[in-house]
Amino acid sequence: MDIKEINKRIDKITKETGFVIDKEIYRGTYYTKNNIRNIIYSGNYKNKPAILKFYDDPRITEEPISLSTFAKSNKSKVLTAPKLYKKKIISAHTGWFIAEKIPDDFKKYKTPLNKAEREEFLQIFLDYRKNFPKQPTRKLYLAEKLSAENFHFFRINRWFELAQKKEADRLVSNKKLFLNEEFLNLYEKAIEEIRKEFKNRKMIWCHGHFKPHEIFTDKKRSKYYLIDFAHTAMFPEGYELAFIVWSDYLVALEKWNLPFGKWKKGVDEWIVDIENLAGELKYKNYKSLIRASIIERILGTILADITASDRLDKEKTRGINLMTRLLEDLL
Repeated sequence: MDIKEINKRIDKITKETGFVIDKEIYRGTYYTKNNIRNIIYSGNYKNKPAILKFYDDPRITEEPISLSTFAKSNKSKVLTAPKLYKKKIISAHTGWFIAEKIPDDFKKYKTPLNKAEREEFLQIFLDYRKNFPKQPTRKLYLAEKLSAENFHFFRINRWFELAQKKEADRLVSNKKLFLNEEFLNLYEKAIEEIRKEFKNRKMIWCHGHFKPHEIFTDKKRSKYYLIDFAHTAMFPEGYELAFIVWSDYLVALEKWNLPFGKWKKGVDEWIVDIENLAGELKYKNYKSLIRASIIERILGTILADITASDRLDKEKTRGINLMTRLLEDLL
């Protein structure tokens, strides 16, 4: 949805609810800057500091429902989520809600995390897993009923199509392509590894987007807010673990200038730190699980986050080179 249409929707919502906008605080996009998937405003609602979030996501989402169901089931003494004040679900992709504004003295983690922050973050992750609903809190969509193996392929195929469209535009414009035969060979090997590992793995109900930027905490580290429930769904076990590595490190642009060996060390450190948690989460055969899960994340990074994005060509080249070498190492 373009910004003009979003502004019309926001104007209507504020008139209906009485929400008073202060300023825009976030704008989320779907791989390219012109494809806006959500927008968040801070402001005031019934004399309380609040946020208004409007979303129009290509993916299916029921964020207001997921936020409220977590609040009802959560028993954690340190982890919470913003209170939901008002909501409206327009379709499976579109809606809005007004929620509690996180206090100004709470700040989100800055990535990449250092060693101490990683350990702290993983303890919060463990607390979240203990308090998140174990069973789905809504009826499942078609893709969520797939096996773990085929769910991964469903998503990877979507990313492949996004990358193909971007590469096709470059081909027509006689520009150099980013993805070559070498990548395709690795891609097919990676698919086989994912198929082998997830053939007998299960699907789990989870937040789906648990990463440093979704956690806010105060200076005393006494309380934590979890946000962005737009991705709550069934995912293959292991997905969340690799997603943490992806969100904190794989897509950290400032690290892409490092030599491969030094850059890969950051990935290896994350894998070791997460392994200390794997036992408590009762994941079997952690090493093969995290390996295949990281491979899936690399494919997503190369296809969607880099090739299909609006990044500069030099950034794309640097990122693809790093991800390709990491993929070679893991295969």
